[in-house]
Amino acid sequence: MKKELLLATTVAGITLGAHTAGAVTASYSGHARVGLTDKDTDANSADTGTMSSHQQASFTVSLEETTDNGTKISGGFDLTDESDGSTDSTGLTLTFDDGSTLQLIEAGDAAYNYEAAVPGASGEQSIGAATSNSAKAGIDGVGGAGTIGLDWSSAADALDTEGLSFGVSYHNNDLSDATASVNMDTSMSAGISYATTSGDTTITVGAGFVEASDSNSCTNVDHSVWNIGAVAVNENDAGDKLTAGVGIGSGEFAYDQGGSIDDVADWEAVEAGISYVSGDLTFTASFGDATAKDTAAGTVASATEKEDSKESLAMSIDYVVADGVTTTLGYLSAETAHEGTKQDSYSGSSWFVGTDLSF
Repeated sequence: MKKELLLATTVAGITLGAHTAGAVTASYSGHARVGLTDKDTDANSADTGTMSSHQQASFTVSLEETTDNGTKISGGFDLTDESDGSTDSTGLTLTFDDGSTLQLIEAGDAAYNYEAAVPGASGEQSIGAATSNSAKAGIDGVGGAGTIGLDWSSAADALDTEGLSFGVSYHNNDLSDATASVNMDTSMSAGISYATTSGDTTITVGAGFVEASDSNSCTNVDHSVWNIGAVAVNENDAGDKLTAGVGIGSGEFAYDQGGSIDDVADWEAVEAGISYVSGDLTFTASFGDATAKDTAAGTVASATEKEDSKESLAMSIDYVVADGVTTTLGYLSAETAHEGTKQDSYSGSSWFVGTDLSF
């Protein structure tokens, strides 16, 4: 690992004209989360009314150093992410002296760097969803990024315009044609955000799109999705903060159901949320709704094709017990349907109570 990190830093340093050598600056962060979860589905099965312990941990190491010409090179790795028990390295990020950044390898979709940060309930409450359901939840539910690509982001107040920022990304994974799976071959994405303040309230609007081609030779649809949303934050003199937001995502894409490939059209996702912070207490409520129509790859959808759908309502209360220690009580009610028929095993309610210790 040390050799790999040294090689990556050396390559970037040579490219940027650095001429000094030495160890990079390292820092670390992570958390341990312990609690209880309960799930009550609408199905008459053994998993109706189940309670279990919830224990997860993460540990991340961040590495960075600045070259002689003022460019910061950063990267890192995690030793475990939500107790997955495996080490994963990030790509490289170059931060230039004008504040702009360039991410190399595992760069992600630029569209989702600027999406509206709609409040969402915290906690580990969950119902789950069947792989047959193509109604992707969340305005960022459909991505096109691969591991081979780059993502450039402007500095804040871009183009000498206060509150403006934007970015673009491109990926090319050079994949062979396939029929049994679907992965993104090439993709282009862009996003933009603008924030303005009036009195005690700041309003931020974000939007973006992803256009991609997949490696499956049977699919009819292009991978084409977009999102737009707005968030308003009001903070009074006492420091209490009220945040409200709404966002929408829409488009079409190819979907691997884990055994069959579908063309998904008319995908639409809506999310809305509100949060209130007062001292050490945070209350959040959020709503999500998603619909989509899918057909077997390469076939034409009939006029009577029925929708897949997901709908959820979630609430949470977070209380900061001490520095780095937060206790959460969360609740979720959800309902899903496939081809217009309710999926009882993935509909119902769930709650979570637990404490997170972060460092």
